[in-house]
Amino acid sequence: MQQPNGSDAELQPVMLPQAWQRDFEARDGSRYRLLISIPPDPAPPSGFPAMILVDGHALFATALAAANLQALRPEATGVSPAVIIGIGYPGGQPFDAERRQRDLLPVPDGANRFLDMIAGEILPLVERLAPLDRARRTLVGHSYGGLFALHACFNRPGLFEAHVAGSPSIWWQDRAILASEDAFRLGTPRAGRLLMTVGGLEQGPGLAVGAQRAERLARARMRDNAAEMAERLRASGRVACEFVEFPGENHVSVIPAMLSRAVAFALTGTAQDKVAAA
Repeated sequence: MQQPNGSDAELQPVMLPQAWQRDFEARDGSRYRLLISIPPDPAPPSGFPAMILVDGHALFATALAAANLQALRPEATGVSPAVIIGIGYPGGQPFDAERRQRDLLPVPDGANRFLDMIAGEILPLVERLAPLDRARRTLVGHSYGGLFALHACFNRPGLFEAHVAGSPSIWWQDRAILASEDAFRLGTPRAGRLLMTVGGLEQGPGLAVGAQRAERLARARMRDNAAEMAERLRASGRVACEFVEFPGENHVSVIPAMLSRAVAFALTGTAQDKVAAA
């Protein structure tokens, strides 16, 4: 890591506590970079709860900070330490536009292949490092990642106990995800938990923008699409669905708020589970 020009010679790089990265090559030859945090404490009898984050380089550090802070006060938060897994790419960019479109969108050789890899390759790898509670696994994504979380919830119910769809791109391909939603709502039995979030400024911009940008935001209907889907899912009884709108946040600034809420949503109750098992 290069120091800033003219900086104090005493400056040292800052490391994330209890965090490691590992390059990983899938069986199909696709290369990833995994960001992994494992609590230093002994695992509960059932294993650690886990949060799996797509777009790992964008989300991992903030999610880890939120999880560690909430686990410091389990009597107030109900949150115990968890394994945090970020799935990123070797380049280390926060969002790799080309790779994420291939992995996160429900296209041929896309989201279903990526889900198979997470379930069959990445999670078994992490389980060799620390035991995971298969009943407390949460998938988290933002934007295309939020659409991916919805796809996983609708098409692979039971693979994860909970899903967090932050600012999901429901608009993609003329709302093609609605076909999967319709089929899912008709199914049985109840399928875990789902948190859907959106920023209050994602549909109507808080800043002055050009006419083309304003039209694009209105056409995407980020807030309305998510709120309407959440209402349909709640009414169906198929999944325990929560919807949260964060006032004053746009498509980017909403990410920290979403991740803090995602930690609480995924992990609240794990501290009580740990005490009960002791």
